[in-house]
Amino acid sequence: MTDICLVTPRYPPTHAGGGEVSAQLLAEQLKRSEEIGNITVVSFDGKNTEIINDVKVARLADLPTYPYTIPNEIAYRRLIDYELECDVIHAYNMDLHPAVGRISERLQIPSVATLNSYSLMNRQAVNISPSIERKLYELTLLRAERPRLKRQMRKIDMFLPLSRPVKEKYQEWGLSDCEFEVIPNMIDPNFASSMKRTSSERGNLVYVGHLRPSKGVKYLVDAMNHLPTNYSLTVVGGGPEKEHLEARASSSSASERISFTGKIPYEKISQVFDDSDVFVHPGVWPEPFGRTILEAMQSGLPVVATNTGGPSEIVPQPDLLCSPSDPSSLSKAIKYAYKNQDQIGQENIEYVKDCFHPDNILTDIIKIYSNISKKRAV
Repeated sequence: MTDICLVTPRYPPTHAGGGEVSAQLLAEQLKRSEEIGNITVVSFDGKNTEIINDVKVARLADLPTYPYTIPNEIAYRRLIDYELECDVIHAYNMDLHPAVGRISERLQIPSVATLNSYSLMNRQAVNISPSIERKLYELTLLRAERPRLKRQMRKIDMFLPLSRPVKEKYQEWGLSDCEFEVIPNMIDPNFASSMKRTSSERGNLVYVGHLRPSKGVKYLVDAMNHLPTNYSLTVVGGGPEKEHLEARASSSSASERISFTGKIPYEKISQVFDDSDVFVHPGVWPEPFGRTILEAMQSGLPVVATNTGGPSEIVPQPDLLCSPSDPSSLSKAIKYAYKNQDQIGQENIEYVKDCFHPDNILTDIIKIYSNISKKRAV
C-alpha cells in the first residue's frame, strides 16, 4: 500500500473555501481506499495535530502570504523538520508548490501537484483586475522571484490541472515540457440535497460564489432585465463587489426580483439548491473548475455557465454555455434551462455520477501515484 502526504496551505475546519473542501474530500476518499496505507495532511494554519474523520492533520503553524518566496522557504524548512514519511507527496492549493518541489528533490520522494488556481501568475493574464498592491507586487518582487519559484515547481514529477484550460495556461506560463494529466474535482457523495422541488411558475435562479468582478455577476444582474417578471434571482456569497452589485440591482427594472443573502454556511448550500430552479455561473475568467457547479448538478439543477475555463468542460449541454459578458446570451440560456429543467436536471445527476464520482477519480489518481513511483525507481 502507498503512504501519501497531502501538503496544503489550509485545511478545514480552520478555513473552508472550495479548494479546502476539495482537499479534504481527496484526503478522506484516499483514506478509505484499500490501495492507500497512511494518509497524512500537512497544513500551515495553526499549530496542532489532530484526527479529522480518521485523517491525521498536522498543522505546522501559520505562514505569511507575500512575497511567495518567504512562505515557501519557511514551509520548506518546516517540512524538513517534520521528517515526512510517505511514498508520494501530493501538493494541493497552489501557494506552496515550490516548497513541495524542493522537498521532493531533497528527500527523493515522488510528488504530484494539483493545479487549481493561478496564484503565481499575473492577475491580468487570467482576466482578473489586480488591486494596486497586487499590481505593484507583480511589477517588482513577483517578477524577480518568479523564475526561482518556477524552477522549484519544475522539480515536481507531475502536475494535475483540474481542466484543459488550466493545463494550457500553465504550459504557456513556462511549464510546457513538464508532465501533465488532467484530473477534475470529484463530487462529494455526502453532499445532501433532497432534489425535491415544489412546482412553481416562478423561475428561481441562483448564483453561489465569491463576489468579485471576474465572477461576472453584474452580467447576471443585467440579464434579469431580459427575463420575464416571473423570474427571480438569489445571489449567495460575499466579497468586494457585493455593495456595487446591490447598487446595480437596486437601479435595475428587476430590482424587486433580485436578492442578496451574503455568505452562508456550506452545510446550508444544499437547501439553497432545493429552493432553486436554475443555477447560473456567469464567470468572465478561465476559472480552473467550479465546485459549486458540480454540487448544483448533483442536486438535479440545470446549470447555465459561460464558455470559458473549466466550467465549459463540466456543463454537458451546449445550449447552456454562453459567451462571457453577454447578458442577452445568459437570458436566452436561462429560459431554455428553465423550460427543460426536469430533463436537464436528471441528465446532470447521472452525468456527474458517471464522470466525477470519487471511485472513478481515485482510480486515476492512484494510477498516477504508482506510475511516478515506478519512474523514480528506474
